[in-house]
Amino acid sequence: MTLEFERLTADLEQMALTTARRYELRRGRLEEAQAALKEYRTNWTAVDNALTLAAKRGDPKLYRSARPFDETEPLDAAIDPPAPPPQATILATDGSQIMPDRHAAYLYYLINVGGIVYHHGDSPGHGENRPPETFTVPQLVYPETEDELDKFNRSGTISIERDLQEIDILSQQAFYHRNDSELVLAVLDQRLLYWPIGSEGVAENAAVTAWGESMTDIHRTGALLCGYIDRPGSIGVVTLMKSITAVSDPTFNWRLLGTQKGVQGLTDRDLFGALLAPSQRSKVFVYVSPPNNTFAEQDPANEVCFFYVNPASSGQQIARVDIPRWVAEDEGAVTAVHALIIDQCRLLGDYPYVLARADETAVVGRQDASELNFMIDVIMERHGLHAAVTAKQGSKDIARGGRTRFK
Repeated sequence: MTLEFERLTADLEQMALTTARRYELRRGRLEEAQAALKEYRTNWTAVDNALTLAAKRGDPKLYRSARPFDETEPLDAAIDPPAPPPQATILATDGSQIMPDRHAAYLYYLINVGGIVYHHGDSPGHGENRPPETFTVPQLVYPETEDELDKFNRSGTISIERDLQEIDILSQQAFYHRNDSELVLAVLDQRLLYWPIGSEGVAENAAVTAWGESMTDIHRTGALLCGYIDRPGSIGVVTLMKSITAVSDPTFNWRLLGTQKGVQGLTDRDLFGALLAPSQRSKVFVYVSPPNNTFAEQDPANEVCFFYVNPASSGQQIARVDIPRWVAEDEGAVTAVHALIIDQCRLLGDYPYVLARADETAVVGRQDASELNFMIDVIMERHGLHAAVTAKQGSKDIARGGRTRFK
């Protein structure tokens, strides 16, 4: 039985009408946010008062916002990128995994971290145009005792382990390549303000601590660090704007601040999409949230800041770039990150080349998984061990004829 697309026509028509109405309402809210951004662009007193009042009246469990990192540029700044530095080494990592399958012959999971070392510009002592270097770090994990079996039922724990390996290996690469050039930039394909969900509280706390330790390790190498988030859904700056205008609105429910309902579905991407021309970035902001306080308590230099950027060569395409305080405090470092990110995006479809290559290197496909399972079977049989997939899995393989669920 295949999907009967004709039975969805009426639903799709209704979906289009509803979406059009939502977009029309959003345009009006965006105009209000743009007006507030322009009106209070350098009114730092109003910003401070709004943040103070929001902290008092907002729900501490929900309240998330942004504050300007400094008063150097106005809130609505649109900053052009300079030419990239003549030399730099750009590092990136990404991860992929094969999750445990209780229907498989043997229980295991695999984490594969892939990465790239990109030599930007001339490299002293190595000549010009050195080709990129890619690498992979695979790890096979299997239960060594019966007590460990429960771990293989928690996908959240495995995802956290993959994330931690990504930044840990990135820190190792930053140390190894610390002398390759005067400027080393380490890039992650995710936010820097790491706060995992889907595991137990103790495990999450340990993960946040480990993540912060890897950030500190990168700092010690002298490298710069950033996290790149394509098409972000964050609402920190629009929440700040809502806080400022709510000061004079007696009907506003401050307990909604930090939620989509509090900003009526508007996102920072909407706000800066209307502001930033191709290649431009916003001013730098700081996350206002308990998780960021935790980062700063562990290491003040790790407090996470961010700016928005339009990486498109034409048109609108907004991304967020997270940077730690140690980068944000150095104007030259922020400029270098901005310039190198834009330069990378010009190499490959308005998205950083190093991140696309890191993903390509890390990804584990269905064919890889099949070949790994075959390899496991061969080695197990060599040791006199024999097992088979469950009857359920076997029947699915026959019925689907090679087709699989979309993942």
